Amino acid sequence: MKKFKKSMISDFRLGIILTLGALFIFFFFGGHLERLEYGLYDISARLRVKPFVAPVSVIAIDEQSIANFGRWPWPRAYIAFMIDLLESYKAKVIGLDIVYSEKDLNHGLMEVLNIISTIENNPQYSKKNISTIVLLAALKDAEKRLDNDSILSNSIAMSKKVILPLLFNLGNPIDKSSTSLPDYIENNSLPPGFFASGSITSPEMVTPINVFAKDALGLGHINIIADRDGIVRSEPLFINFKDRLFPSFALQLTLKYLDLDLKDLQLSNQLKFNSKTIPIYGNNKMLIDFKSGIPYYSFFDVINNKIPPEAFKDKIVIIAPSAAGIGVMQITPTAFNVPPVKIVADVIDNIISNDHILRPNWALILELLMISFFGLYIALIIPQLKASIGAIISSVLLIFWLITGVYLFIVYGYWIKPIYPALLLIVGYIAIILKRYLLTERTQ
Repeated sequence: MKKFKKSMISDFRLGIILTLGALFIFFFFGGHLERLEYGLYDISARLRVKPFVAPVSVIAIDEQSIANFGRWPWPRAYIAFMIDLLESYKAKVIGLDIVYSEKDLNHGLMEVLNIISTIENNPQYSKKNISTIVLLAALKDAEKRLDNDSILSNSIAMSKKVILPLLFNLGNPIDKSSTSLPDYIENNSLPPGFFASGSITSPEMVTPINVFAKDALGLGHINIIADRDGIVRSEPLFINFKDRLFPSFALQLTLKYLDLDLKDLQLSNQLKFNSKTIPIYGNNKMLIDFKSGIPYYSFFDVINNKIPPEAFKDKIVIIAPSAAGIGVMQITPTAFNVPPVKIVADVIDNIISNDHILRPNWALILELLMISFFGLYIALIIPQLKASIGAIISSVLLIFWLITGVYLFIVYGYWIKPIYPALLLIVGYIAIILKRYLLTERTQ
């Protein structure tokens, strides 16, 4: 009897030690097990995939378009023509997911400007005859046709529907002194006090050239931040640059589509505007619920009128590269070699349809309760059972718990972390059975 009680006390202590160890790892070393947690997350994400429903169309600069129009980069007049075409098709918002951060280096235009300057400034041509006037007119007409920046800026200004991208180099700012930003940049940001928690920071911002940016409907960042395993699961809604918070490209597109602005955003423990609610996770990130069936149209097909205007009317239309070699392809839980524009479209769909993955407020409590429950089960129940019976019951509990986590994710979009309690159950069962085996061996 004394040996039995002593063994019971020993098993109880072992169960408590394992539980405390699990809690310690959960709070202080959880990152080391995140690959296992993310593995189950990704399986759940693949099982949850639903059809795309948002009013979004993607015009893809794909292999077919490059084969027909020539290798990238194209003359910016091509993009201007597309914007003008979408304007005639009555697209509601146009997202141009291409960073034009430098002026177009058009050597032909530079030569024409040099000739014009030579004619206008040379005393020999001070008395212009009819031939000189005709030549200047022809050269200036050529200047207009060759000035791709001017052509694109005119299209952006005339449309008043174009959202342009910002790109940030991420990291801690070296120079924290605040410097003034152009109005058209600052107007696309929020003060840092908008968020109580920390944000992702950047010491450097890449913007479109001012002739494009000043007439854009909005600006938003296109930074994609993968988790430590290289897989993209979330969207950074804001990036902090020089004490201003800049929204993501997808968030700006959604706001403008809904006829809203950054000032319409409200923050509690979630980001709210109009009837939309975005759950916030980590550094003001949004977990992405990946969808299938995003409408893609080849740039070449659209230009050649092979796609009906109804495909773009009253929609968010995003012009973006999708061909390999002209953009960094991403990995998501549901696919490999994903063009960044698909992630943008998925975020828009999540926001407009109010369909999100979230960590509910009770997730941490449930996880801690399950760690405690499995700890007590290891300490008090497993020692009373035969090894075979204990294995069956433990397996049922383990499967039920893992299925519960996957079910909550697939059906409700609730992300709980089942791996930590599950590992405690597995390790605890093995430890108790191993201890029993060693004691049996010692007494023989």
